[in-house]
Formats: sequence, C-alpha cells, structure tokens
Amino acid sequence: MILYRYLLKDIFSHTVAVGLVFLFIVLSSRSIQYLEQVSRGELNADLVFWVILFRLPEFLQVIIPFAFFLSIILVIGKLYSDSEMPILEQNGFSISRFLGLFSFAGTFLALIVGIFSLLVTPIFNEKLNQIYLNTSFADNFHSIKAGRFNFLDNLSIIYAKEKEGDTLKNVFLKFEEKKKFPANNFITAETAYLSEAQSNVLVLERGFSFSEDKINKVEMEFDSLILNLSDKYLQDLTSTISFKEGHEIQYTFVDLQWRLSIPLLCLISPFLAFPLSKVKPRQGRFTRVLPSILVFMSYLGLLLLVRGWVEEGILPSFPGLLTVHVLFLAIGLLLLFRHSRLARSS
Repeated sequence: MILYRYLLKDIFSHTVAVGLVFLFIVLSSRSIQYLEQVSRGELNADLVFWVILFRLPEFLQVIIPFAFFLSIILVIGKLYSDSEMPILEQNGFSISRFLGLFSFAGTFLALIVGIFSLLVTPIFNEKLNQIYLNTSFADNFHSIKAGRFNFLDNLSIIYAKEKEGDTLKNVFLKFEEKKKFPANNFITAETAYLSEAQSNVLVLERGFSFSEDKINKVEMEFDSLILNLSDKYLQDLTSTISFKEGHEIQYTFVDLQWRLSIPLLCLISPFLAFPLSKVKPRQGRFTRVLPSILVFMSYLGLLLLVRGWVEEGILPSFPGLLTVHVLFLAIGLLLLFRHSRLARSS
C-alpha cells in the first residue's frame, strides 16, 4: 500500500509538473499569435485576455493526457535506471499490477478530461463566440492601424495611410463578396470616421466608388457617402456544436467521437508508455523521452488526420476514430507482450 501511494504521488506530481511546463509554452505561443493579430488590427487588445481564458479548457484537455503519458515514461524510467524495477518484480510487483495502478490514475484523469471535453470546453467556446459576436464595428474601427491592411470579417479589407485620433486619412475599403456588395468593388476616400449618432455608421468624404459584376459597372465620385455597417465584423468561430437555451449541447457524430477520443488517450497511455519506458541500469531515464513524444504525437496526429478524412467523407463515420485507438492499443499490447517475454528470458 505504501508503494502504491508512492507511485501514485510520483505519477501525479510529474503529470502536474509536465502539464504546467507545456501549458506555459502553449499560452506563450498563443499570446504571441493574438498580439500579432492585435498589431495587424484583426483583434481588439481588450479581448486578448478573455480569448486566452476561454480557450484554457481546450488547451488543458490535450495537455493532461500528454503530461500523464510522459509522467509514466519518467517514473518507470527512473525505476529502471536506479535498478529498482528488478527488485520490485522479484517481490511480486508484476507488470499487471503496474498497469492496474496506472489505469486507475488514467481513469481518474480521463474523467477530468471528459468533463473538460464534453461540458466545459463547449460552454466556454460559446462564451467566446458571444464575445466575438458582441464586438461591434466601432471596436474594430478603433483598432485599425495606419499604413497597414486591416482585415474585417476575415475578408473585408480597410487601409488608411494616416490616422488622426478616430479619423482615417486616404482610405481604401474593399468589401467581402457575397454579402452586402456581391460584386468586385472598392471605395476610396480622403477621410473616414464613425457617425456620432450611430457607432456602426461609417462616413466617408470626398472619394470614389467602383462596383462591377457580370452585367453592370458603376463608377461614382462623391462628396459624402454614408454606409450602415450593422453586420457583425467578426464571425462565429467554426464549430460543429449548436447551442440552445439552457446550454443544451448537441454534437455531430464525428465531433462526439473526437470529444470521447481525448479521454481515451488517458486510458490507453499506460499500455503504450510502460513498455516504451524501459531503459538499461544507470542509463538516463530521459533517453526515452524523445521517442515517446514522437509516438504520442503520431497517435494524436493520426486522430486529427482521420477526423479530417471522416468530415470530408473519405472515411465512414463508423468506426472512424475508433480505428486509431484500436491500432495503438494493439501496438501497446504487442510491446507489453514483447516486454514480458524479455523479462522472463532474462
């Protein structure tokens, strides 16, 4: 019982430590990406903190299985490196007992990851969608940087050579097609600013408008042009989840498979990690870290690849992602069988 507690404490402490390191790396890289979007005028600076906060469960649901997998590699590798594993095996601590212990820890973490994947992440994504949807054109207009092409609604483009306060000078505006202006079109103006009466009304002065479709071509000069841009200029995040009142969550079959696949990573990880963690006595336990990371990344990458194929109709939705889990579970069992045979022969 003391040994069980020792191993569980070691596993969970390594999982937390590895998870915090990778969480810091992910948050740093994402923060840089969002700050770049702020510098290009694609994202309001006030939203960066909330975007990171509401995406945190999405990051954690992938980091936790990876941290758990790596913690098994480090803990078992340490036992082999310090020659403690042969002593434990001679005293009846078999591979099956190790796997039972790690499966218990994996089940506990799978429940946590399942809560994130099935409940917390969808709700937080909806909250994030609402933040984007509630971002008015005025918010995006104020974040426009002079001398750069600024993207609105991901496709519409506005460029201003200069900016004085909230007034843009020497403006070029190109609207997204298939919306309010379903043609090849652009507008240029000497100045542009928001109406004081309505924040979604853009006033352009002394400019030129061009519009062309398959039938007509219109060229027009104007002294003053008022555009009502009441549409939201930041679309929903792409999602296959639909929400109704009361946060009733509905999944597509493929999306449900993916959200169940993430907890399954925690359950299958012990069968892969245990045989991969074996090192020779006095050999550094970190020698197995890089190959193990490559195995886990292959596992996760293949899940993402098959998910894309199923969504595109290249593969059937059933068994879908289950095929990848069965494949890597079989690989883990084969490695365990080979590991046990080598242990008996030695």
